[in-house]
Amino acid sequence: MPGFDPTTILLLLGVVALAYFMLIRPQQKRAKEQRDLMAALKAGDRVMTISGIVGTIRYLGEKQAIIEISPGVEMTVVKAAISSQPVDDEFEYSDEGSVGDSDPVDLDDAESTDTDDSAGEDQSK
Repeated sequence: MPGFDPTTILLLLGVVALAYFMLIRPQQKRAKEQRDLMAALKAGDRVMTISGIVGTIRYLGEKQAIIEISPGVEMTVVKAAISSQPVDDEFEYSDEGSVGDSDPVDLDDAESTDTDDSAGEDQSK
């Protein structure tokens, strides 16, 4: 019965070590970061759920959180549904004006320009 070659044993150990450092260790690191994030949450923090809903934490329990997603609109979510992704608020709402204060685009002008060009091409054929 042939014995194991030392290079085979070293190769097998190398594959196990590579699998540990490429698969198991990063997953453990992400799980630890998620636990630390959940422990650091407090009322008033802006968070995003894993479904993409952004809101402000109003109450934080052991397993659930109440998030205000709009003034006067609250929803209850499981704490595990809170994403570890940082919230980057794109819009700030105010009562003074619309969300985008830029000049509105007149869609009728844009459509008439496109149709006039195509109509001219059809007539020239």
